[in-house]
Amino acid sequence: MRHRIHALDSFFYTSMGIYEFQAQCEMLSQLGYDGITVSAWGGTPYTDLSLLPQVKASHGIDVSALYLVLHEGRNDQTLQAIIERVEGVELLELAVQTSMNGAPGILRFIEKILPIVEQRGLKLALYPHLHHVTQTTTQVVQICERFRHPLLGASFNAYHWYGAQEGQLEQRLEAMKPWLMQVVTSGSALSRLGWGGIATMEPPDRGELDNFALVAALDRLGYTGSLGVLGWDYGGDVYLKLERSLRAMRDISCRLDRHHSWGRLPLR
Repeated sequence: MRHRIHALDSFFYTSMGIYEFQAQCEMLSQLGYDGITVSAWGGTPYTDLSLLPQVKASHGIDVSALYLVLHEGRNDQTLQAIIERVEGVELLELAVQTSMNGAPGILRFIEKILPIVEQRGLKLALYPHLHHVTQTTTQVVQICERFRHPLLGASFNAYHWYGAQEGQLEQRLEAMKPWLMQVVTSGSALSRLGWGGIATMEPPDRGELDNFALVAALDRLGYTGSLGVLGWDYGGDVYLKLERSLRAMRDISCRLDRHHSWGRLPLR
């Protein structure tokens, strides 16, 4: 099964600075990516969000998602304002990093913005993230089950799933299936030298996380959406890292087209 492939804009955040959005889109388009996820950290975007509606026409790629980070009790109004006004995107990914009022405060925020999401024709995917209040797939699935709203779902990030050592890949994906809106991955190895002292973030053909087995499991699940590639700790020539990552993901799809059964890992 051939998936569309998008890249997260975190690829372009380097120790020497951040690439301009025009260059980001041009690189991804030239390499053959299908989209980009744009980040608005804590409600303060590095990218001018007014540029998003022109991305498809100008570069031939989609805005696969807008990534938002909630600090509940501190930036609620800022995020709400973005959700009320942003154009050129259909999917919002929401990570909950901190909370002043605990689970009730987080639920109140989601309850408040869901009518806005519905009115604007958007979708909202909760994003499990290491070192965040909601860091496991189990936690975001519980929230989805609490609301059971057709426009509220979840993203599966293989890097954060792997780093949190949730395990049971097939079972976790099956539990997310009714809510799954987006998938993101990278290469990774558990290491204190990695992000947050937990796991490295590498191109998808490196590390210990088996992305071949991941994509095979997603295919068996029936997931037909886009696959995102996560970049952060890459450094060096961003273009070459993006090229390598796309080649690796396409190679996985081609192998699975020829050998459907190779990706089964029945012992774990």
